[in-house]
Amino acid sequence: MKEMFEDSHYRSSIYRSSQTVDWCPSDSSFNFKESCKKYSNNESLEYYKENPIEYSFNNYGFRTPDNFNDTDEGNIFLGESNTFGIGHHLENVWSYKLNKHIGGKFWNLSQGGSSIQAAFRLLGGFKDELKIKNIYHLALQHPRFEFIYEGDVVKLSPFTIDLLVRTDKVKFDKPTVIEYFQGGDKKSTKVHSFKEFYVNILANKEYIDFIHTGYMYALKGLANEIGCNYYYLTGFDIYDEYDDSNDNSLEARDLKHYTVGKQNFIYEQFKKLIKGDKNG
Repeated sequence: MKEMFEDSHYRSSIYRSSQTVDWCPSDSSFNFKESCKKYSNNESLEYYKENPIEYSFNNYGFRTPDNFNDTDEGNIFLGESNTFGIGHHLENVWSYKLNKHIGGKFWNLSQGGSSIQAAFRLLGGFKDELKIKNIYHLALQHPRFEFIYEGDVVKLSPFTIDLLVRTDKVKFDKPTVIEYFQGGDKKSTKVHSFKEFYVNILANKEYIDFIHTGYMYALKGLANEIGCNYYYLTGFDIYDEYDDSNDNSLEARDLKHYTVGKQNFIYEQFKKLIKGDKNG
């Protein structure tokens, strides 16, 4: 296992290292200008006009002011764009706030648009490179996948597929038959396009639950190998307990990601996990 994780792509980021940028998908300049036209009285958009966001990336291309090294002790944060903080100043993101509350280096491994497979890959890649006190994981379930192909990490998600495929305009010349056995009986199913395969086979809820649960156990195994605590929240902990109808807090600049209020809620939920007042 260690030899596999030594390959550089297990530590690769989708962002360039050692840079600071003003925009980061889906928080783009174009979308911001369009939103300002459409929602001219939006107080959050007015706030960002006066207080623009900067995204700064460390020596490995991760959003943290701390360069990765093997001497300082810190906390690992795993997750997707709501842990990364798309559309937010870093100080408003739950992961940064929690790390500041706990103390230690901010080893933020979250990536926008990523999957639980990315969390496993990156934790495996950095477990022998960083000194880790704790692991905190906002484990939301998405139909997103990663594949290692010719030394690269290929990501598969609804927004990375070609538009013609997403709109189901590209069909197979003839149906592809997928054969399998169940209880000794030979069965088969047909798919007529890549979108149909993605939606019906890869992204169906039962399979996503299966993948998610399997990787959660794998992450717990890595945490046990490292010898540190592993705290996690799932989407159910957020969606079932947070009341969006009473949220008047600052929105994300792209108007898509969690508000500052929901970011604060996640921060408080992790504090409860640490104290033992909540299971996870």
